[in-house]
Amino acid sequence: MKYFLLIFYGFILNLYSNNLDTPKLEKIKLQLQWKHQFEFAGFYAAKEKGFYKDLGLDVEFIEFTPELNIVDQVINGNADYGLTYSSLIVDYMKGSPLIFVANFFKQSPLVLVTQKNIYTPADLKNKKIMGLLDSSHKQTVLEMLDKFDISKNDFKNIPREFGLESFINKKVDAISVFTTNEIYILNKLGVKYNILDPAAFGTKFYDLNLFTTKSELVNNPIRVENLKKASIKGWEYALANKEEIANIIIEKYNTQNKSKEALLFEANQIEYLMLSNIYPIGSIDLERVQIISDSFAQILLMPKETKEKLEAFIHKKEIHSIELSKNQKEYLENKKVLNFCIDPNWLPLEKIENGKHIGISAEFIQLISERIGTPFHLIQTNNWTESLDKIKKKECDILALAEQTPSRKKYLNFTTPYVKMPLVIATKSGLPFINNFNELEDKVLGIVKNYSMVELLKDKYPNINLVEIDSIEEGLKLVSQEKIFGFLDNLMSINHEIQKNNIPDVSITGQFSENFFLSIASRNDENILNEILEKALLSIDNKSRMNFIEKWNNIKYELKTDYQLILQTIFFGIVLISVFIYWNLKLTQEIKKKELIQKKLKESEEKFRTLFDIAPVLLDAFDKDGKVILWNKECEKVFGYSFEEIRKEKNPLSLFYPDPLVQKKIFDNFNSDEENIYKEWTPLTKDGRKLITKWANIKLPNNDILHIGFDITQQRNNENSLYKAKQQLEMLNNSLEEKIKDEIQKNTKQQLMLMQQSKLAQMGEMIENIAHQWRQPLAQVNSSVLLIDVELKKNRFQNEIIENKLFEIESLTSYMSKTIDDFKNFFDPNKKKSIFKVEESILKAKNILKGRIKEFHINLIISVEEELKIYSYLEELQQVILIVLNNAIDAIILNKVSNPKILINSYSKDSDIIISIKDNAFGIDPKIIDKIFEPYFTTKQKSRGTGLGLYISKMIIEDGLNGLLDVENEKDGACFKIKIPKGEYNV
Repeated sequence: MKYFLLIFYGFILNLYSNNLDTPKLEKIKLQLQWKHQFEFAGFYAAKEKGFYKDLGLDVEFIEFTPELNIVDQVINGNADYGLTYSSLIVDYMKGSPLIFVANFFKQSPLVLVTQKNIYTPADLKNKKIMGLLDSSHKQTVLEMLDKFDISKNDFKNIPREFGLESFINKKVDAISVFTTNEIYILNKLGVKYNILDPAAFGTKFYDLNLFTTKSELVNNPIRVENLKKASIKGWEYALANKEEIANIIIEKYNTQNKSKEALLFEANQIEYLMLSNIYPIGSIDLERVQIISDSFAQILLMPKETKEKLEAFIHKKEIHSIELSKNQKEYLENKKVLNFCIDPNWLPLEKIENGKHIGISAEFIQLISERIGTPFHLIQTNNWTESLDKIKKKECDILALAEQTPSRKKYLNFTTPYVKMPLVIATKSGLPFINNFNELEDKVLGIVKNYSMVELLKDKYPNINLVEIDSIEEGLKLVSQEKIFGFLDNLMSINHEIQKNNIPDVSITGQFSENFFLSIASRNDENILNEILEKALLSIDNKSRMNFIEKWNNIKYELKTDYQLILQTIFFGIVLISVFIYWNLKLTQEIKKKELIQKKLKESEEKFRTLFDIAPVLLDAFDKDGKVILWNKECEKVFGYSFEEIRKEKNPLSLFYPDPLVQKKIFDNFNSDEENIYKEWTPLTKDGRKLITKWANIKLPNNDILHIGFDITQQRNNENSLYKAKQQLEMLNNSLEEKIKDEIQKNTKQQLMLMQQSKLAQMGEMIENIAHQWRQPLAQVNSSVLLIDVELKKNRFQNEIIENKLFEIESLTSYMSKTIDDFKNFFDPNKKKSIFKVEESILKAKNILKGRIKEFHINLIISVEEELKIYSYLEELQQVILIVLNNAIDAIILNKVSNPKILINSYSKDSDIIISIKDNAFGIDPKIIDKIFEPYFTTKQKSRGTGLGLYISKMIIEDGLNGLLDVENEKDGACFKIKIPKGEYNV
């Protein structure tokens, strides 16, 4: 029991001690300005990665709902902090007790998306705009419209619907959207649109503003600062790890059910809005707040707010802190320590003493180190030349004091000068005052080796006789020994050496117009270091600068003679103080100018980035290695690659031009001096489509090259279509006459066919009538013959001649009846395909013409392949054979052939039937043989022919029977050949 109590007591103590070790977290509520999405990624990252916890905070996020007023939520205590739009400034101007803690979006993502036919805000007059007047942050867009004289009454506001269907279906002309997410949906659906961005028209509002109440700042100032710090750190992490945070949102905060692709699209849009490469994350610019405040005052007809009151609105940063960009912070974190070199013997400016850095530059370096939070490590050298060698070899990052010269600019960057010292000369005491180098042309002058003044003086005074010496001390000794006439350096350093080394016969006897303008120099292969040092120097106030200089200023020197020492000391003291006062006043002005220039540069760069991204043309730039460094939104839309994707590619050109030779041509074109000359290229898109584009180089003032391009694929397709249409029109015009001729000929053919069909129909009717009229008489003749024959037999009258004649009469009447049937069948209009023997068709035609053949003693020879059958129109084929055969008889009669002969031959060949009809009537005149199938062409007299027979025969064979009718002259006559398909039939 005793041991059990000890164990239990130990367990309780351990539990209690653990509770003591774990600090209690402060619970706070943060009201979001919308529903969960990547817009709040930095805050999610701060919570999930423990940045809030590290600073003792437990943050709860409150998601936005339509009925909430964000500012009221914080003022009423329902939330401790809030995130809202620039309307926060209006609430403050109206008297709400608010504190502006941090800003994250340097421009608002709210834009107007318009249909493709709307290009400027002026085009929105009398148009339908959806959702603009419904939002609490509408003033951003309204101010843009106001610049184009468009008021609320000049357009029709359509209440906002969830989704973009009304815009997609073109029921509205424009809709207010956020570029961070809704643009993604339009791009995904392939909807064409234009963007009217208020930032492009000079209306630049803040967005995603962190705020709290004045009472929170008064009661919990550390908590306010901790929330701000952790949130900024969270945003830095979120931007560097977009995919990881997107996964966290999907897992824990995805109330809108967004896809990862949509979240990453939003992430890239947000990074652009934050402009983190220009402004530190979370920073607030007082002047921008003033501009936004004045804009609201103008729009809402409110009195303008004073700058002092706006200063009280903004949460103050830590004293002397320097706002560094994300890249600058990352550089220092990676660097860890900055190595620097100095002139080891140049007091009071700088010196190495017992391994330590002392002097004026040491005061500045120490303060800069504190403000950027990075230690400086001194690299010890024996002289200035060695220090220069060290920085050339990259062993040093910085020279604490150095003057800019043409040769040094090749390997160093320089800050704004922070120490200015006049150039003076030390000679033997008692000499007259010297202020002009022309008086020293024949004199030998000493100067420290590799000092900037060596290069500058030699360039300005080519005849000057300079001797380079290792140190000031050595130079002054040479003057004392009269080995050189004088020694040149700055006023403070020479005076210090004279007093320190007790050289009574040497004094400062002259001052020149030249000055030492001393800056901090840094390696030019790390430009970002120069930016950091410049910011740090600008943060040092004038009072501190003067204190550093006065601390090391202890000047006592002699001018002409010893008895005037006091007066000369006073005089030069006054001169020196005047110089310092003048220099510091001028330096203050230069600092203000530089700050103004930097501000304008930031605004200019911000405007350039905005215009660059929303420009409706393709804009990009590549570095010397062929990697993408600029890639605007139009490029993303046209080619399908985001800037995040494209800048990771080692050889991005290969994505668009698979052929290495083409890649080389493109790359060479990037670096050519040809400006504004457009060349045509055919790149591929992400989805494999080939585009037609035109690109030109634009050289910027800093000699960088920007590429501007246009997608002319649709234009070129339209041109090709227009060209083809033009060609077709020309072909149509050229062939119009022939087409008319063809149409006339077709019309003639149709008319002739109609005439022929009508004629055949009439002949059929006529034959029908003849048959009807003739059958009765023929029947009566046959009856009479039968009666005569019966009576003769009854009377037993036998006469061979009479019997023969009666038989002949009977045969003739039978023939006449059969002939009538043949004609009737031939002209029957209700013809149908049938299977028949070719020989049958030929024999029927022969029987119709039997009388003419016999009359003119024509030898008709028929040779038909045995059992030759065809599936076709019997009557039509018979008609053609009849016409051709009749023409052959006419030719024989016309040419009075002595031994007339016609040969009809028929046989099968492959899937066709060939019928040839050959006569011996000497053939057809070669001059007209090509015309005999033309309508109305005939060689007969008008009373004997119309010239339509052969024309109709050709139409029947070629159009009706899908065959071929042709003619050629052979040895002693013409030979007509009929070629028609056998047709499909079952035997």
